[in-house]
Amino acid sequence: LATMLWRYAGEPASSYSLSAFTDAANVSDYAATAMAWAVEHGIITGVTDTTLVPQGTATRAQAATMFMRYMSVVK
Repeated sequence: LATMLWRYAGEPASSYSLSAFTDAANVSDYAATAMAWAVEHGIITGVTDTTLVPQGTATRAQAATMFMRYMSVVK
């Protein structure tokens, strides 16, 4: 979902580091910039303060929250 939103936003650059998350290495290579951009802009805040769970599935509530945050970031 992060990659889809990032692409829809025009694939903006991001140099944000995901190193604060213990599972950052689990982010797929193709999604690394997208995930960094989504976290940088608050679209994704992580499942906990230290985990993203990038290979997990988003609940309907999590997806709705991401869409709402996306809409406030990208105008």
